[in-house]
Amino acid sequence: MTKKIVLKLKNIGYTGDSIGDKIKLEINILGKPFSVEKKIKVDTTLDFNKVVGEFDTDRKIFEAGIHLRIIEDDPVFNDVGILQETIEIDTAKNSQEFKYEIEVRERRINLSKATAVFRIFLQAEILEVERYLSETKDGWLLVDIENVKEKVSLPSFLNVNFIKSFNKRDYFNILEGFYAGKTASVKKKSDGSSYVQTGFLERSPLEVIYSLSKKSFILGDEEYSVDDDPNNLFSLGVYDIEIPYVPHDKGRPYLNKSRFALVWFHIGHDPRDDRFLHTGSVSAGCISMREIEKWNEACKKLLISRKDNISVGVLRVIK
Repeated sequence: MTKKIVLKLKNIGYTGDSIGDKIKLEINILGKPFSVEKKIKVDTTLDFNKVVGEFDTDRKIFEAGIHLRIIEDDPVFNDVGILQETIEIDTAKNSQEFKYEIEVRERRINLSKATAVFRIFLQAEILEVERYLSETKDGWLLVDIENVKEKVSLPSFLNVNFIKSFNKRDYFNILEGFYAGKTASVKKKSDGSSYVQTGFLERSPLEVIYSLSKKSFILGDEEYSVDDDPNNLFSLGVYDIEIPYVPHDKGRPYLNKSRFALVWFHIGHDPRDDRFLHTGSVSAGCISMREIEKWNEACKKLLISRKDNISVGVLRVIK
């Protein structure tokens, strides 16, 4: 699993002798320079919380040389302190702190022996990097899957594990949904870029509240009107909402109003219960969102959300 290390400068402490108050700190890791200038008085600490650098790694221990330099800016003499160390970050931890001390001796004509000590505190935050299928025009991406003769459609934002690029194709493992555990490949985009994206998504599970009496469902802060089948209503209770697994052609008449009209979300995990949350103007037991133009925003929220590797969230049916 690839992880991202976000290294931040938390604060700088200034102790020892006073050699001036205009300080510049330079940090260089793996050729990535960072610098900050600030006025600071002796026996004080300044907070920064600034990002020094970001690094992707698949190693358990991220190890790199770190070069730190403190400069006290002076009209005549620049007093400088230098420290070279190796930073080792354990990527199994969520956060780590590192403390470095640099001595800076004052240089003056009278050979002053004043020495300042600067304590630099760094914090490393370790985040898991998600790889997922990018958003497409209709919410689906046609791919080739091992041991499957016909091409298969996968939904946008599906989590995958990138394997390699070869002959203008990207290969990846599917981590969730109907084809979880399968290896797939897809041709790169016409501009040579990849459909496999890297980043961080808000993957918290969403709760959809469906009111039978009001004929509406609430998603986040929005309420949408729906159609249902009075002869085939949902029972009160909580149901999982599955990650979409196949485009639904019955949504095609609505593509002129919603580009995600083919994206339907199956309710529950019983394949014999053929009921979905989708957009449209009729219902045969499904929850059909009548405000078709608003389906794009609601659908995208659901596509990104996750309860687990088969569900995006839950449907709570109330009176």
